[in-house]
Amino acid sequence: MSTPQLLEDLYTRKVTFSDSELLRYREFAEQVVRTLLQEVQIHRRDGDPAIGREPIGTGSSFEGVKVKPELEFDFMVPIQTNVQQIVFCDTDPHVPSRFGIVKTGSQQKFQLQSKSTWKKDEYFEIKFCTDARGYGFLLSADKIRKWFQSLSDRTLSALEKRFPGSTFRFQQHDPARNLLVTKDGKELNIDIVPAIKNKKELNIDIVPAIAYENTFLVAKQCSSEINLPNEATWRLSFSTSERDFFKEMKRVLPSNSCHLKCLQILKYLRENDSKLRPSSHFTHGLRSYYLKTALFHLVMKSSPQAWAAGCLEQRLREMIEYLIDRLGEDRIPHIFLGNKRHLENPQWHLGVPVKFFHHTEANLLEYVSKTTMEQARLRLIEISNNLDEILRQHLK
Repeated sequence: MSTPQLLEDLYTRKVTFSDSELLRYREFAEQVVRTLLQEVQIHRRDGDPAIGREPIGTGSSFEGVKVKPELEFDFMVPIQTNVQQIVFCDTDPHVPSRFGIVKTGSQQKFQLQSKSTWKKDEYFEIKFCTDARGYGFLLSADKIRKWFQSLSDRTLSALEKRFPGSTFRFQQHDPARNLLVTKDGKELNIDIVPAIKNKKELNIDIVPAIAYENTFLVAKQCSSEINLPNEATWRLSFSTSERDFFKEMKRVLPSNSCHLKCLQILKYLRENDSKLRPSSHFTHGLRSYYLKTALFHLVMKSSPQAWAAGCLEQRLREMIEYLIDRLGEDRIPHIFLGNKRHLENPQWHLGVPVKFFHHTEANLLEYVSKTTMEQARLRLIEISNNLDEILRQHLK
């Protein structure tokens, strides 16, 4: 069997969900999250941040690149509070790349009537913020995350009542609140993460970061050693723009384009490489996000016809080679942050503020160990050199 035939066989048998199956479970997951958000409104107290009722679907299940067998669905939940200023690394070198800090406005004292940590008489700053020397009170990603968890935990009985026959339980999967749902004998993994959106309504006289609209800050804090409280850092998310990137690719690439199939096959090889090599750094050391980033970079620099259906093998090998080269350089550039190519080609702006493209280039491998990068690089070379045999092993 030729390499193209092996790829098609693997894709059909092992990689992709049927459209109807994934859609059915995705719609169910959306219903569950909407119900949860309705219920948390009941438990939210006056003075707490407002919680959106409409979740934002992100990630592979909403981008058309989900890979079997896990049914995983990611949602951001917008929260709103009194934001005075959002600061990024372009104006403050102490803020780590790909993160932001949120300065809050004053809040009035409110009354709460319980011994619970979240129900005592407290100022907003004590309940939701951390005091950072030289910055004043900054919104705490850790406190917001725990607050959202405490509200979510109270919705289980309502979910079981609303969806009889399904079971629900929570587990923490930072930064998300992970909801495990059993439906029709299958387990759905639903990640729900609180997020702040930069809004135009903020007063631009006191919010110099207002140019950063159409982006989100999610409650995931920086884990590296920095000159700020780690809990005050919020990860910058371009999830909605990345989702729009897939929509734009569908519009500009050939109707029979292989770009989705290419990414899905590579994701499958990554997720399952530990079955062939238990210690695989390709599986355990490289995030799926790096593969998506590789696709974005290659699509931006190549002609649309390069992604025609008959080019699947060439494009897959090109993506593997891209990763091998970048791992050798200890560097995978962020698709948006500091990517000057967007300045020359506005087609791929996708609502991302232009100022982000002027940032210092963000390196996705910044905190990945050299050993991990080198071992993953060597494994990718081995896969590239023995692609047919690797595919046959997965097809067994």
